[in-house]
Amino acid sequence: MTKSPRLEWLSLFAVRGFSLVVTRLPESSALVLGRFCGRVAFIFSNRRRVAYADLKAAFGNRYSPSARWQIIRQHYGHMGQSAVEMIRFPQLDAGFVEDKVRIHHFERFKSLTDQGHGAILLTAHIGNWELIQIISGLLNKPIHVLGRDQRSAGMTKLLAKYRQAHGSVAVSRGINLRDFVRAIRRGEMVGLLGDQSAGKHQGLILPFMGRKTTVPTGAFELAKRTGVPILPCFIVRDGKGGHEIFIEEPILPIRSEASDEDLAKAVKGYVHLLESMISRYPYQWLWGKKRWKYAWTKRLLVLSDGKAGHVKQVEAVVRNFKEIQTQYDRPGMEYPTQVLDVHFKSDQHRKWFAWICPFFLPWAQGRIGKLRAFFTKETQDQLEEASADFIISAGSSLTPLNLFLAKECRAKSVVLMKPSFPYNLFRIDLAIVPLHDRGQMPREAIRTLLTPSWWEPDEVEEASERLARELPARDRVKVGVFLGGTTRRYRMETGKVRQLLDSLERLESAEGDYIMTTSRRTPDAVTDYLKANRGQYRRCQQLIIAAEDKMPGRIEGMMGLAEVLVVTEDSISMISEAVSTDKPVVVLNLDSENLPNKHRRFQELLAQNAAVVFADPENIVEKIRNARAQLRGGWYTRDQAILRGRLQEIL
Repeated sequence: MTKSPRLEWLSLFAVRGFSLVVTRLPESSALVLGRFCGRVAFIFSNRRRVAYADLKAAFGNRYSPSARWQIIRQHYGHMGQSAVEMIRFPQLDAGFVEDKVRIHHFERFKSLTDQGHGAILLTAHIGNWELIQIISGLLNKPIHVLGRDQRSAGMTKLLAKYRQAHGSVAVSRGINLRDFVRAIRRGEMVGLLGDQSAGKHQGLILPFMGRKTTVPTGAFELAKRTGVPILPCFIVRDGKGGHEIFIEEPILPIRSEASDEDLAKAVKGYVHLLESMISRYPYQWLWGKKRWKYAWTKRLLVLSDGKAGHVKQVEAVVRNFKEIQTQYDRPGMEYPTQVLDVHFKSDQHRKWFAWICPFFLPWAQGRIGKLRAFFTKETQDQLEEASADFIISAGSSLTPLNLFLAKECRAKSVVLMKPSFPYNLFRIDLAIVPLHDRGQMPREAIRTLLTPSWWEPDEVEEASERLARELPARDRVKVGVFLGGTTRRYRMETGKVRQLLDSLERLESAEGDYIMTTSRRTPDAVTDYLKANRGQYRRCQQLIIAAEDKMPGRIEGMMGLAEVLVVTEDSISMISEAVSTDKPVVVLNLDSENLPNKHRRFQELLAQNAAVVFADPENIVEKIRNARAQLRGGWYTRDQAILRGRLQEIL
């Protein structure tokens, strides 16, 4: 948005007024004032939050939260000093270079300028980068520098005046860039910055400080076009009132016939040098500029409460993320994923955290150490180290922590299921809420018929083959039966299960046999009955007791082998998983009178959409026979399309 003329005039007036002050003060006093002004700007700037998150993402647990804030405060003070130094550029003389500047490998710079063939001096927004052109001018080696125009024409002219104080030439972007090329052809040196984002569509996608992002290649393409070398050069503040300049080995001229790989290799070499300088002098680099706004590395942090249904749901979201391979029509997406098992000190601590968190969220960033009061040491240690672009969780108990970490990392929050009050009123970047949930929804919510699930074809096939090898007659298995268990008032009685098994024995030979699994919630009485009477049920080729069976992939194997799936009514997630296979699903009623209202609404929606059929133990065989003809599939594909489309948007 363009500033109003009055605001532009006031800004320019303020800068000129500040200039009058700092040019009349002794150098040391002016720098103290600049540092003070920078520290004041830190207090009011929202960019400090971006800087904190990027610093954490770049260095992980190398710095504690308090150390990160200290680095950012130093950074703002440093930027204040750099502004003062720029205003004082016209006052500098050759004695300044002799007294205040130490140049490492000056002979590399002098060799190139003495040859008179031209060169590209490539630097970065580190230290007082504007000072390089002044020092070059004071050494009688003026350079042409490319500068970004300000919103105010008056401010652009003022900054150009400072930059050109000692012979260097400031070139604006756009049509005047031709002067830049002419300067190179005349054998002069030009200066470019090469560390900021190249935007959505330009530059190379390369790793930079741990994340793939766009890196500008303008300097390298210009070097390839003109046949001149690139001289990497960095300046830093030495902490004693002076500056150090590091002149690196020249990057030899890039041949006009050089391949894209050769160009990329040269760019990577510069990025490596830049990363090294930032690591050595972290407070002097220009943080807070949303350098990774366009990144092809999206770090996913999954918060897990250990509940099997929730784990599968968040895994489905992660899998959907990983199916998205392009961004802005450019390939190369990657999704490093960390799963963090969350353990509160007690259930009471979980409740306290849920009540306190809303009042603490605005000041969450940098205060993650305060969570030690609520979480176990192992969980707390992982929380302090975690850095992510997306925080993903399922279940209302983890929503407060999800939002806290999103503030800490400036990440986007993804929650599954409707958050409880008051978190349903908070800003959540994506809430994936089944249609059977009621009440106030977060603003950015999508509604799905099923809870998210994912079937990896190769994994299902492998699990099916593994299970099939245990069966006496694998080709006869047509039905998979999934028993749930007790939840709140809902009860699973042994008598009902016995009726179910007796009915399944009436399956005709052409209709095949079945395999059955319990869950960890299945009552002990039911489990004991099944184990004691297993031999009576000839049509059951395999009985899996979940609490005793350690073989992974049993559910996937059963769903892959069976043609019809029978699932008890108590588990919404299990029914959703079954429907997502696009196979006929029969929902078995064992205690419908005590089914929670949410489950009833879910069943009504399934019935309205012809996604399942419902059966009692007495009529289960008839329902299995009719399921194929009565049901309509495709709900999984529809929900996946909705979810993936929204994920693509928030990337």
